[in-house]
Amino acid sequence: MSCPPSRLLVLPNRNSLGLFAVLIAMWYAGAGQNNGAAYLLCFTVAGIAAVSAVHAWANLRGITLRAGMIAPVFAGETLLLPLHANAKAGRRHTAIVAHVPGNEGVTIFEEISGEHPVRGELYVKERKRGHFESLTVRVHSLYPLGFFTARQTFELYQTHFVYPRPFGDLPLPAAFDPASERNAGARTEGDDFAGVREWQPGESMRHVDWKAVARGQPVMIKQWSGVAGDLLVLEWEALPHLGLEEKLCQLAQWAITAEKAGATYDLRLPGFEIDPGRGESHFHACMRALASYHPEQIDAPGNLR
Repeated sequence: MSCPPSRLLVLPNRNSLGLFAVLIAMWYAGAGQNNGAAYLLCFTVAGIAAVSAVHAWANLRGITLRAGMIAPVFAGETLLLPLHANAKAGRRHTAIVAHVPGNEGVTIFEEISGEHPVRGELYVKERKRGHFESLTVRVHSLYPLGFFTARQTFELYQTHFVYPRPFGDLPLPAAFDPASERNAGARTEGDDFAGVREWQPGESMRHVDWKAVARGQPVMIKQWSGVAGDLLVLEWEALPHLGLEEKLCQLAQWAITAEKAGATYDLRLPGFEIDPGRGESHFHACMRALASYHPEQIDAPGNLR
């Protein structure tokens, strides 16, 4: 979706300065030497430039843009913005360039027509985490002669999330067993030994295969299969010494580590919590909660899933 675009502007550019210098030289030659041919050429070029400004305006007039679905990314990563450009029936628009202000990436629509909607992609560097409802996209064109730049801005409505950048080297919180009175000694991963895997930064060291480490082998984590009884609690209150964004980054790192380990975990933020679970859906629910968190106001968990 998009709101009505901004006013379509036709602006001078650096090519306009060269054109202006040429017109001044032609006028000076005509006036200084009383040369009628120089006057004629000056007026002809000026007329062509004026007509090109009108064509530049018409080349953008009537274009519509909408954004496709945007996949979530982590802060600092590049977001992929799908664009769909269309025009009114019977109209053709040539050499249209689209970009997000403040970003270097562009996409070029060589031709947009009503009969053939065109798809493009923009890569946007996202520096801040958050829950966003829209993106600003600007289109411009130098068509037909490059003397003027036609420009228009679109506000494209498409909900998307930028997750906190996973960062932090604190070990995972110690797991607890909700049924510890009946199942003392249960392991987070289950009861039957199922091999080893590579240790991930931020994971607890309690299941490290220390004998293998002593033999000079890489740090590996012992895994167990079977029904797990332990629950990892990813809790805001467990990080009192960190700042707001640092807490969110560490919680994101914990969620990634717990998900890779196949553990069951919940997320507890001030004001609400996400119930224990695991898997892709649960992971993204937790990351959306972290992306949307603000101390003043926070959405209910049901709105984040």
